[in-house]
Amino acid sequence: MSVAHHNEKLPEATNYASDLEAAKPASVESGAESQNETDGNSGATEKPEAPGAKAGLTLTQFWIVMVGLNIGMLLTALDFNIVAPAAPIISSQFNEFTNSAWLGSGFLISFALVLPLYTKLSDIFGRRNLFIFGTVLFIIGSALCGASQSMDMLIWSRVLQGAGAGGIYGLVNVIITDLVPLKDVGNYLATTALVWAIADVAGPLLGGIFSQYATWRWCFYINLCISPISLIVTVIYLRLPAPKVAIMERLKNLDYVGMITMPGATVCLLLALQWGGNTFAWSDSRVIGCFAGAVALFTIFLVNIFKFAKDPLLPAYFFTNRTILAINAAEFCFGANLIGMMYYVPQFFQIVFGDSALISGVGLIPMMVGLLIGNPIAAQITSRKGMSKINIIWGGLIMVLMCGLITRWNTHTSRAEAVVLLVFLGIGQGAVFSGLLLTAQVAVPPQEIGVATGLVIFSQTVGDIFGVAVFSTLYINKLHTALSRISELTAADILDISQNIHAIRKDFTGQTQEMVIDAHAKALQNGWWLMFAFAAAMVLFSLIAKQNKFA
Repeated sequence: MSVAHHNEKLPEATNYASDLEAAKPASVESGAESQNETDGNSGATEKPEAPGAKAGLTLTQFWIVMVGLNIGMLLTALDFNIVAPAAPIISSQFNEFTNSAWLGSGFLISFALVLPLYTKLSDIFGRRNLFIFGTVLFIIGSALCGASQSMDMLIWSRVLQGAGAGGIYGLVNVIITDLVPLKDVGNYLATTALVWAIADVAGPLLGGIFSQYATWRWCFYINLCISPISLIVTVIYLRLPAPKVAIMERLKNLDYVGMITMPGATVCLLLALQWGGNTFAWSDSRVIGCFAGAVALFTIFLVNIFKFAKDPLLPAYFFTNRTILAINAAEFCFGANLIGMMYYVPQFFQIVFGDSALISGVGLIPMMVGLLIGNPIAAQITSRKGMSKINIIWGGLIMVLMCGLITRWNTHTSRAEAVVLLVFLGIGQGAVFSGLLLTAQVAVPPQEIGVATGLVIFSQTVGDIFGVAVFSTLYINKLHTALSRISELTAADILDISQNIHAIRKDFTGQTQEMVIDAHAKALQNGWWLMFAFAAAMVLFSLIAKQNKFA
């Protein structure tokens, strides 16, 4: 479609949401008729459509499919953080410490770069087929991870595993929109929020338990025991309308330049974020080169979709439509805030409260409880009012307030205060979680919901990595400055404390220990201010977006 056809007003957008329910042409209505029903001015109000009816599923079949999809989502979510507690043991076994960070980075990079590809290709080959492909790839990658005999083999197996996980995560969110009316999607996204909440807490715990009491290989073998359930359910029960276009025709016009340049730009950007401030200085030529490569490849990508591509990887109007741009910018900020908090809150608990690695992971439970409160509330607002942007606003304002209060955290902060703030922070995050995705989905025509969903998830994933990378840089720089002012510490002490927070209580006592803990707490405040800035920016971006009302 031409860019001119999709101006910012998108006159059919409100109708597109209702048209998504149209697996049958007869259900397509005019914009005026749809709006009349929404406003209650029509005498003939349609009976609410049962979940799964769009795809010809019975209610029982629908819930079986939802269980299967969420099993896949659960394992994908677990693999984001189950490896972290096991990494030191894995490094010791393979006698390889310098590349251990790539156990996480390799997974995240491949996860991010395949997201737009899966959602685009699912329009050609079908959601079900691509989900099955991603699940099989994930299972193979997990098997190779568990059987790895070297660090290099394990890292590349994690890359393969991430390529499968990206397909599972991206397509679950798209498939849900294919199964239920769009205004009710938030109710079912609450189940995925529950899955992520469970995984965020259980992942580090399971990783620590497997590594300490069995073998780290079970961090991956667990996927082989459970993931086939998701695969079998999908094969047997999931039925979706087949794409209505000729596959060969779509393949002929597919945007191969975009399929190379966008992943290439993604890899360059994520490498720069992973290396900068950690492996190399931000001013290092390799980091700058990666940033430059990302800009160059993304420029080629944009020129191609505006000037040459017949069937672009992403529609050109995505980059001129204020709602799409604003929501993706807000999603980037949300991802940076969400993962930044989840990564560093446990570290604060370990440093200030003296928690073990396992117990500090449990410290995230209040935030997850809050998320599970906020998400259903937001879903009900969307379902009843037919609007999703309002959830971003009220949820975002709660996030801003809580992050502002968290910037005050120090060595005198009580555990009770931390728990209360994290619960309310989670409530805000839960409201925003589905609000961003739904606002983007209702702003595009139904045939482009898949690629819009993939882009939103991609933006969040890049934000995840960016948030942790910049938080780490601010934290470490301030920490080194603060520690260098403690006369009792040698250069070796400072290096040890920076790399191993457990050395604080193990190697130091009395006033020196108190000063070191205080230095860490004050250094973390730099990161908390960053999280506050991301939350505030998210709210501002969301205000720019237009709310297209659901039918």
